[in-house]
Amino acid sequence: MKNPLHEINVDGLIGPTHHFGGLGVGNLASHASQYRPSNPRAAALEGLAKMQLLSELGIPQFYLPPLTRPNWGWLESLGYAGDRADILKRCYDDSPQLLSAAYSSAFMWTANAATVAPACDTLSQCLTLVPANLCCNLHRGQESLARMHQLRDMLRDVSNASVTEPLPSVFPLRDEGAANHMRLCNRHGDLAVHLFVYGPPVENRVGTFIARQSELASRQVALQLQLDREACCFAQQTPEAIEAGVFHNDVIATSHADLLIYHELAFADHANVVEDLSHKYQRRIGHALQGLCVHSRELPLDEAVRTYLFNSQIVNSDSDTMQLICPSQCRDSSPTRALIDRWIADPSNPIQRVHFLSLNQSMANGGGPACLRLRMMVDDAQLKELGARYRIDEARIALLSDIIEQNYPERFCIEDMTRLDFAEHSQTTVDTIERLSR
Repeated sequence: MKNPLHEINVDGLIGPTHHFGGLGVGNLASHASQYRPSNPRAAALEGLAKMQLLSELGIPQFYLPPLTRPNWGWLESLGYAGDRADILKRCYDDSPQLLSAAYSSAFMWTANAATVAPACDTLSQCLTLVPANLCCNLHRGQESLARMHQLRDMLRDVSNASVTEPLPSVFPLRDEGAANHMRLCNRHGDLAVHLFVYGPPVENRVGTFIARQSELASRQVALQLQLDREACCFAQQTPEAIEAGVFHNDVIATSHADLLIYHELAFADHANVVEDLSHKYQRRIGHALQGLCVHSRELPLDEAVRTYLFNSQIVNSDSDTMQLICPSQCRDSSPTRALIDRWIADPSNPIQRVHFLSLNQSMANGGGPACLRLRMMVDDAQLKELGARYRIDEARIALLSDIIEQNYPERFCIEDMTRLDFAEHSQTTVDTIERLSR
């Protein structure tokens, strides 16, 4: 019998400049929180607590350090030159949103960093990551190349691993990574089909928000990953979902191994999408896909978006039992909690346990448990080659907790971005965190 692949989780450590800039296109929580005071210390500790839980559950858990913010090079490319204190003041006077983007800590949502396929799925037989260009958002497009370099560094000692260049940063090729991709596989992880989800064309939009993932980008990412075309399905989001705040597919659908959970308003023509996916899964894997459709009568679309149920993480505690990691908002919502309780009580549902986590700072910016992490499937040798540089364990948790407690602010406001002393202290803090993985 083949050795099963290991699912590893890679979370982005939330940085000391975490704030509510309201910059996310179509992200209702982000818009509602704009310019409220944030708590970077609480945000980072909440994210670290989630990583600790995953590690304790036996999931190999890794992290990526925060990127340096403000992004001085980016500001200089926009024409702000000279004394740094003066740059911050002039940019704030010209456009608080532009300065907010330069300070953005949205890279904590590592699900947007790349789309991933394990070696067994690719024609090249190589673990392949395609970094997302994130060109749909002012604040996120600047992350793309930096994340590419971080991922390359993380995988530098891993055999049969490749991190490609992102797609060109042009609007028709807008790509937001694994948040719009699901890999459905057998329990060993070595046979799979891939579902890529994209938004309707801009000319066909029916509401305020544009889709952040284009069909062309999804198809080109599948090509860059060198996937078998017969193992790929493509589905369009419903305009109703996008208008309701479903800016990524992972706000309204989720999957793990052979389980697919989706809201009935997730996909346009969802019956045919699921039928095509199920047919390809059955033909490729040899048994039926477990599809679970959540109807609006069970969970209204606006409540699904508010609680981020579909942005929960599903993990395996053993070969047969799955556990659900949800934001605390799911526990506090009567219809959402009732739905989860029914899943756990159903012996035919592989989800047998739920963990509720406080991620209030991230949720206020429109990001739940799954937003914070990028999943990779690796074999025994690749897991060993990843080593300990970026791996979470008790000692690393203690070190990071101390740095966060001592250096992250408890309150951060938009006006604080004009303070050079804060910017310099943030850079020193990020440098300290980076040294842990050298």
